[in-house]
Amino acid sequence: MRRRQALQIAAAAASFPWTGCGGSSPNPGTGQTSSPAAAPGTSAAPTPEPTAQPSATAASIEAPPEPATNTPPEPAAKPPEPSFARVICRVGKNHGHVFVVTLADVLAGAEKTYQIAGTAKHPHEVTLTAEDMKTLLRGELLRAKSTQGLTHTHRVHVRCAPAEDPPEWVTACSAEFSGKDEHEVVITAADMAAGTDRTYDVQGLAGHAHKLTLTAADFQKLKKDGAISIQTSRLEEDAHMHVVIIRYPPRKRE
Repeated sequence: MRRRQALQIAAAAASFPWTGCGGSSPNPGTGQTSSPAAAPGTSAAPTPEPTAQPSATAASIEAPPEPATNTPPEPAAKPPEPSFARVICRVGKNHGHVFVVTLADVLAGAEKTYQIAGTAKHPHEVTLTAEDMKTLLRGELLRAKSTQGLTHTHRVHVRCAPAEDPPEWVTACSAEFSGKDEHEVVITAADMAAGTDRTYDVQGLAGHAHKLTLTAADFQKLKKDGAISIQTSRLEEDAHMHVVIIRYPPRKRE
């Protein structure tokens, strides 16, 4: 048993490489030999260590400064100028009163009171507030009322307008309403050409509103016969209504 162990030890020893005293031994794990020792009397050159490179982080990188420019800032865009050329003023149940509002008054936007006596024998006043002026600048129809004079008042209409009335303001028909409420209807040439059902607000200068509906059959009869008789809707407060005679082409006023 001892002889067998001795033989195994001898075989294992024979498998190891043997080197001399001055030889180089292989580096573990690489199979390469180490550099030979420096000659006596000389110093070995130090192995340079790698220089640490700064890490390129977002914090260490600074954005380049923006170049200075002398370009002035662009001015703010101006709102479009209103395409109005005049102000239309109307007085209901008029007997000589004159109501004039200038476009300059509307553009100024300040509250203003107007004397509308005209050729009448008594005075009235109409006050337009700053909010009223804004309404007019939006192109909306403004309804107002005068002060009282000789126990009565007048309803007024004010509206900014272009130099010429647009087609939707021009009626192709004339209309006569029963009663004395000063209702009005505008039936345009485009409405007559279309000839389809249409409902109109016929308030006009009156103090209340009605609806008036023309059917396709009404338009056909109006074109054929030149006139129709039709009724407005009823007012809820007192259940009254109006009979309207519409003529096409419109009857000329004498």
